[in-house]
Formats: sequence, C-alpha cells, structure tokens
Amino acid sequence: MDLAALQIWMVQVAPRISTAVARDVRVHADRLRSAGIDFYGYAILPGEPARITRLFAAANADANLKVGPREKMYRYYRYSVDEWAHRAADAFPTANPLLDEVDRKFRQVHPKSDGDYQIDKVERALADGLLDAIVVGLEQAKAAGAFAPTEPFLVVWLADSGHRVMTESARRLNAKPVAKEFLKEFG
Repeated sequence: MDLAALQIWMVQVAPRISTAVARDVRVHADRLRSAGIDFYGYAILPGEPARITRLFAAANADANLKVGPREKMYRYYRYSVDEWAHRAADAFPTANPLLDEVDRKFRQVHPKSDGDYQIDKVERALADGLLDAIVVGLEQAKAAGAFAPTEPFLVVWLADSGHRVMTESARRLNAKPVAKEFLKEFG
C-alpha cells in the first residue's frame, strides 16, 4: 500500500472509527458518573502510535489529586494522565474491534519483513490518520453532550512521549485557558 491508496482507504475507515469512539466515550462517561466519579479530566490512551489496535480510557477527579492547587506540582498532577486514578481497559467495546480490523487489513496489504521494526512513511500516515480519527471521535462525543453539564479537560495521551497529538488534542478539545495550562506543563 502506498500513501495515495492509504488516503483513499482512510476516507472510508476514519469516520467509522470516529463514530465508534464517540459512542464508546458517551457510554463510558455515563458509567463514570453513575459510579459517582465527578471527573475533571478524561483521556483516551491509544498506546504506541506505531500500531494502534486498542484504546484505553483514563479519568481523574479533584479528590484524586495528590497535591493541592497551591503546591508546585499541582499542574503536573492535574494534567498528567499517567498520574490519574480511574483507568478502564473496557471503555471501547465498539472502537477496539474496528481498530483490530483496520490493523489486520493494513498488515495484509502492507506486510513487513521479520525483524523490520522501522516505521515507514505509510505506517506513520496510518498512525496519524487513526489518531486524528480518535480526536474527532472525542470532539463528536463532546459536541453530543457526553460531558454535559461539565466541561472536563480532554486529551489523547501517549505516555512518556511528546507526540504532537497530545498538544493538538488539548488545543482542539479544550477552552483556551485550559489548553494553555496543559501546554505550560506538557507543550
């Protein structure tokens, strides 16, 4: 598969993934609220961008913060998804099978040699397309009122990385002052 073929394929695949992510986020946010978790932050964790096949969710509530608002590390603990208390491996029952299917089909048309761990430009483009579809799904969930009446901090988070999807999703999904606070720490 070359870049042109991938772009055509992603036009079909990305909207399905975005819709599935939006649906799963709405259901998961309702489940969190039903459990009495008053979360201020919600994140989607896609794992490694080299092969996105499974999404996880994380959320945090003010009661879970390890430090108070006047302490030096407050912003870090508030926005660092790695420090958040509520994690869900089962939050994406609709999106994860789609991502598995996309990965399987992609590997069939874009095989690699054993031992070849280099990410080529087509794989990078696939990852970028999938990450964007995930952000769009989170945007759709937000627009559909999944988080209403609150407006939590939202992000697509790649642990231990400076991947641009983190800063881009923070900008796209949050009010400017919130995004600015996140970017002071992680931008």
